[in-house]
Amino acid sequence: MAAVTASEVVQICNGFLLASPPGELMEVVTDVRGLLQNDAILNDTAPATFREYNTEQMVQVKSPNGAHQVLITKYGEIGTSEYLDPRGGVIVSFDHIRQEATGSRAIGGELDSTVESFRRAVDDSVSAYTAEHYPNGATTVYGSHDSSSHKITICISSSRFNPGNFWNGRWRSAWTATYKPGGNVTFTGTIKNQVHYYEDGNVQLVTSANKTASFSAPNDPKAFAEALTKQLSKIEQDYHSSLETSYTTMGETTFKALRRVLPITRQRMDWDKIKAMKISNEIGRN
Repeated sequence: MAAVTASEVVQICNGFLLASPPGELMEVVTDVRGLLQNDAILNDTAPATFREYNTEQMVQVKSPNGAHQVLITKYGEIGTSEYLDPRGGVIVSFDHIRQEATGSRAIGGELDSTVESFRRAVDDSVSAYTAEHYPNGATTVYGSHDSSSHKITICISSSRFNPGNFWNGRWRSAWTATYKPGGNVTFTGTIKNQVHYYEDGNVQLVTSANKTASFSAPNDPKAFAEALTKQLSKIEQDYHSSLETSYTTMGETTFKALRRVLPITRQRMDWDKIKAMKISNEIGRN
């Protein structure tokens, strides 16, 4: 069997890091380094890996220019460590290793003035929606246009971290509305949900779904934003409902399929006997 090369080791380790559950990246980094004889081999690739993880997870940080939270996403990436904060009117400098904002600079020509009135209206509407449905959530909205169409991109990220009770999770969704004012809107997006439970075990729920809808685009920015938010709300609520249905039936379908009908001995377990033995052993120890 051929030995694993250093580059293959790096690739495997980076795969572990990118698969880290929400809120647990640094714990996984510590564990991966502990498995390596020379953890310095990760130093060259760590910045790119952290950047990929943070933007894919759409981590949120407090904006340097306001009380709102801004998302660190690929859609708003200006450089390897600079991210657009349209609501705050700044470019945020972000340290991917420490996962924190380190400063900001004023926006120059990064905001598209052609779609800014629509972007701002959608930002206001979707922010209200996010505050209502995602208590720990944040949204960042981007706008752009080309010769054929306008584009509004909505990113929503909501995290709940509770390591004291051994669970963490994050909801992410990214939506793009492509349209001409007064025409039809093509609305597409992806929802990703990841939850990790690790008390007396290690279980992850990882789901994703791609969604598409279309509707007429009002000329008025506020009316456009309301129509867009209505579509967004319907899609995400339907997805929430489908998850609830899955949870209800999972015990009788998915989990049941994972376990044996009978133990390997082909005999049913005598749980009363096992319980009595356990009690007897505990009494004996005391």
